[in-house]
Amino acid sequence: MRSSPRARKAALGAVAARLAEASANLTLVAPGIDPLRIGARPDAARVVFKTEEALDPLVRRDHLALAEAHLEGSIDIEGDLLEALTVVGDILPVPGPLDRLRLWLRLVTRSRVRYERESVAFHYDRPPAFFLPWLDRWRCYSHGIYGSPDDEIGDAMARKMQRAIDALGLQPGMDVFDMGGGWGCFTEYAGLQGIRVHSITISQEQHRFVEKLIREKELPCTSELVNLRAYKPRTRFQGAVFMGTFEHNPDYQSAARFLARHLEPGGRIWTDFCAQRSNFTIGRFMKRYLWPGPVTYVNPYRWVRDFVREGFNIYEMEDDTLSYAFTVQDWHRALVANRKALAEQFGEPAVRAFLVFLGGSYHFLMQNRTQAYHVVAGLGPRPVTDAER
Repeated sequence: MRSSPRARKAALGAVAARLAEASANLTLVAPGIDPLRIGARPDAARVVFKTEEALDPLVRRDHLALAEAHLEGSIDIEGDLLEALTVVGDILPVPGPLDRLRLWLRLVTRSRVRYERESVAFHYDRPPAFFLPWLDRWRCYSHGIYGSPDDEIGDAMARKMQRAIDALGLQPGMDVFDMGGGWGCFTEYAGLQGIRVHSITISQEQHRFVEKLIREKELPCTSELVNLRAYKPRTRFQGAVFMGTFEHNPDYQSAARFLARHLEPGGRIWTDFCAQRSNFTIGRFMKRYLWPGPVTYVNPYRWVRDFVREGFNIYEMEDDTLSYAFTVQDWHRALVANRKALAEQFGEPAVRAFLVFLGGSYHFLMQNRTQAYHVVAGLGPRPVTDAER
């Protein structure tokens, strides 16, 4: 539906007022309207609406249409993209009951295994050359643990993985399960310490990448292309890591039952994830352009309940929200630095979609609209350390 010029101008003015209250720094430019300079540093970014029709999503407060206008080139962003994306953040993409109903219907009317495989393939089965230029040295696609915003992302990722190894009490020669091994970050980091990491994935691209990594670095590890629901381990594990994978597997109870069966007595689990307090369905933009399958923010209340019911004690739960924000900020900066080359190879719309995703994620984490945690749990009481005696 097309809006009147008066409605467009009023909508842009209202957005500018809210952005000014939120201490944003940018300039809004649109046909027939004087540029709206906002904040103490209005030249930090420019959001350019190339046509009058590009303003219509602002009138409707349609987050998806606004993002799509940017992907199609009707809206351009110049300068600091993170500042510019406060415009998108102003239109909070809250999924409604219809979005939750669609997800439920897909889960009950389609093969769950097939649905998960298609979703993962849509996002992760792009060539590694798309992701590796903007991920860190360890190729982690979950958040690191930062000591300060100025930490190097590779150091933050290594800190997180070492925290996991220490929390699980892993030693050389021990076996650990890695759910959704990604591009082999934990496989390499722990494998270089002599820990036998057994990872599974349903991404063919990631599976090929990790198998090659294991061969080239002669790691004492394995990788299998299999869904968790069909996985039959050949050994029991002393520990397990779920780094950024419970967003893809909202069936926490089944995962807890699997671990209760396949962990050694006293075995422990490390998990880290992005969460929300109440509305766990992701927005329509991410559902359409990034993860079309059963991907949700983690429900921390239900996760704890389901694991406790299956015999796990919760040893540690820490807030990593700012660490996740700093992680996606670093990814975003690296993607911007590699934007031209990636756009030439994979297309400008694909790069814009990930820039919006990362920039929007940073905005929501910094505004505490989404949160992040890591959790350590184990089968039985947490052992008392010498330092605590």
